[in-house]
Amino acid sequence: MTPDNGGGSEKTEQPPGITSPSPVYSNNKSPDHLTGAQVSSSSSPPPIHTRSASIDIPPLPQHPENDEEKPKIKKKPNKGRFFVRVWQMIAAIGAFGFQMGATPYSGHEMPFSRVGLLYYVYAICWFSFLWSLFNIYVYLTRRFGQAGKIKRPVSILMDCFLAALFGVGTFYEFAMYKCPPGTYDGWCNFFNTGLFFCVSLFLTYVIQTLWDVFGGMACLRRK
Repeated sequence: MTPDNGGGSEKTEQPPGITSPSPVYSNNKSPDHLTGAQVSSSSSPPPIHTRSASIDIPPLPQHPENDEEKPKIKKKPNKGRFFVRVWQMIAAIGAFGFQMGATPYSGHEMPFSRVGLLYYVYAICWFSFLWSLFNIYVYLTRRFGQAGKIKRPVSILMDCFLAALFGVGTFYEFAMYKCPPGTYDGWCNFFNTGLFFCVSLFLTYVIQTLWDVFGGMACLRRK
């Protein structure tokens, strides 16, 4: 022991070769020093993010009711067309019957040399009779049943075709058969009556064609 010259605190001298142990600091804490949050965080496994197995089904869109989905009101067929077809059927029978019956009625043979035109008129009269009869059948099935109508392009084509046929037939009969009323023992009376029916057929088919064309252009008109 040596006295402190400055009057301070005394220092203990250690023998040489012996050092004092230094405190050892460890970063690892013992389980006793861990808090509850640290224990729970260290013991629980890390969270695993997975996609949900459920499928989100979107709600069905609610569309407003369209006009097509609404029940369509049954439209009755046109009576005017029906009466025109009935007249065409009667006129076809009349044109064929009167011109065909001129010879049996009068007892006079055909006074003209060209007979082929008459046969042509007979053929188109029967064609007109069948077409008008078919249209009457379609009208009745639509009026009292659930059948559909004839497609408009078909109707326009047939009416236009028959109008052209009767136009040619009546024109040539007027031009080639000069037959004043009362001549040839009444033969011309029957023939001219049949010619009247041929003219009426020509006019009604022209009217029917224009009627169909006007009805087909309904899509061009504003509603």
